[in-house]
Parts: sequence; C-alpha cells; structure tokens
Amino acid sequence: MFAEEETALNVFQTMLLFLGGAGGIAAGVAVPMFYQSASEASEKRPNSQVCFVCRGTAESMCRFCSGMGQTPMTLGSGETRMSICVNCSGAGKKVCTTCAGTGIQPRYLDRRVFAEEGDD
Repeated sequence: MFAEEETALNVFQTMLLFLGGAGGIAAGVAVPMFYQSASEASEKRPNSQVCFVCRGTAESMCRFCSGMGQTPMTLGSGETRMSICVNCSGAGKKVCTTCAGTGIQPRYLDRRVFAEEGDD
C-alpha cells in the first residue's frame, strides 16, 4: 500500500553538503583573518580625530547638576536647599568618559572621512 521512500543521498545532495561544509569552514577562517588585517591597518594609521562628545576639550558637562555645580536637596521638613553636586564636587564638569580626558577619538569609535564628489 505504501511505497518505500528512498533515504539514501543522491550524488547532487552529497555535493551540496560537501560544498556547504567547505564554504562554512572557509568563512570561519577568512572572516577572522580579515578583521585581524583591518585592525592592524587601523593601528598603523595615526589617530587625530577629535572626540565627538567633548569636542577635544577633554571635559564634559556634569549630567547630575547640568553644569551648575549644585543640586537641589529637599529636607525632611519640605524645605529645599542647594548643595554641592556629589558627582562633580561643585566643578560643573567631569573628565570626558568617552576619550578618558585625551580629547582624541577612541579607536573603537573610529570614523572614516569620505571625500565628496568632485574633491581631488
């Protein structure tokens, strides 16, 4: 009543399996090699791009006090007083955490500059 199904792989299916496995191995080897060479080329290039957060000043505005150096403190009685910001110690500025105070863009955020059409 039921026809027996052939479970053996034919030649075409075997070739596809072999080529798929070979392609996976090739990609597994080629992709890390590409990223390694790109990383080495990036290290050779001088890094002179200005940090986009602090614009090269190496400082950023304190986000707790918005650069004022003081924050409002509400007392138990409901009275509000200004107190020195605990984040920046009243300076209103902090060392830029993106560039660690260097003013230069970190390598992991390296941006490319592309020439416009017509520029030589």
